[in-house]
Amino acid sequence: MRWLCLDPGMKRTGVALSDPEGTFAVPLIVLTHDSSGPSVDEVADLVEDHRASGVVVGLPLSMDGTASEQTQLAVALARRLAGRLGARLGIREELASLVGVSAEDRPFDDKGTWVVLWDERLTTFEARRIAGADARSKGRRKKQQHLDAHAAAVILQSFLDALAGANRTGDETMPAAREQVLGDSA
Repeated sequence: MRWLCLDPGMKRTGVALSDPEGTFAVPLIVLTHDSSGPSVDEVADLVEDHRASGVVVGLPLSMDGTASEQTQLAVALARRLAGRLGARLGIREELASLVGVSAEDRPFDDKGTWVVLWDERLTTFEARRIAGADARSKGRRKKQQHLDAHAAAVILQSFLDALAGANRTGDETMPAAREQVLGDSA
């Protein structure tokens, strides 16, 4: 299953893509936009162009796990995107009430397209480490844009690893593994 990932920000959104088997993630592009977020039509085109079966949206929580204005913007983007794609919205149970996503928004099975909210804490730091980017160096803007796509790849790899780990435990089927990763009890 191929996944597309968004790391939404106020001016830019990093985009990453998995391989067709959903094993590894690579940075793809950076979308620029105003504070309302990326165009869902542009994201839908990326989903179609790359034949992605689902979209992971980075959920920016504070280090103490509380929601912020950015968190609510990411949830709004995920909901708009799910509506545009005719997709279901998935989120881990422990995060659902924190960001105001109801149980009805969280069905998760093998059918259809998915938009999944995934905790993105510390991904920019990890992306900086992996990419070797120094924000104070020459070409700061270009490196920051490069970093946005790498952060999306870190978020996506975290999701893929969690999904693969859940699949490996106890020979679970894909729906059961997804249920475990997302904390969904449906």
